[in-house]
Amino acid sequence: MMLVLLSILFLHTWSVLLIFILLSLLIATYLGLLIPLLKRLLPILYLGTFMILLHALVNPHNQHFISIFGVEGFNYGLITALRLLAIVTVTQIFMLSNPLRTIISALSWIHPDLGIVLGLVLSILPVMREQMEVTLNVQRARGLRIGKYPWQRMQAFLVVMIPIIIKSLIRAQIMAQLLHVRGYNSKREKRRIDWNYTDKLVIACGLCFLLILVGFGR
Repeated sequence: MMLVLLSILFLHTWSVLLIFILLSLLIATYLGLLIPLLKRLLPILYLGTFMILLHALVNPHNQHFISIFGVEGFNYGLITALRLLAIVTVTQIFMLSNPLRTIISALSWIHPDLGIVLGLVLSILPVMREQMEVTLNVQRARGLRIGKYPWQRMQAFLVVMIPIIIKSLIRAQIMAQLLHVRGYNSKREKRRIDWNYTDKLVIACGLCFLLILVGFGR
């Protein structure tokens, strides 16, 4: 997966990025992951649309305009949004097609602390989501108005996120203290993985895929 993510950085045209995303969606369809993948990509689509509009309006490199939208900024925003969408698509396919235990075990092979860090982060995310819902309901009970306009929603979002961030930092400090008290340390031997023929074939295909995408991206 790292080779594929690295290859995306070398793609500099929106057409190649779009083809890459469509191929990724075809792979997700073959694996039966299209519906959950699209649900996870929906926020990225909103963010990408906002990025395109922002660059089309205020990019300093805009020289040619269609109405109030700059062509140069639109192209830059489109490429940036597609690259972000491609990275998230590949990452989500990897996360959906591999058990969490396998991912953590693979990261532990690279370094013992990486698996622990990923496991702790993923365990905190559901707690943060639940805390966000509770905080939002409390703020609404206190008279918080979300509003219809984006700046009103952003202001309400900040009111909700500030206590969540503070509680998350406190929770992280407590977890670090618990690990220290229980004697956790990273001075452990790294796991050794025996590479079989399939693993070597996948790595070779990944390298070839990287070279192909780099060639198309020029």
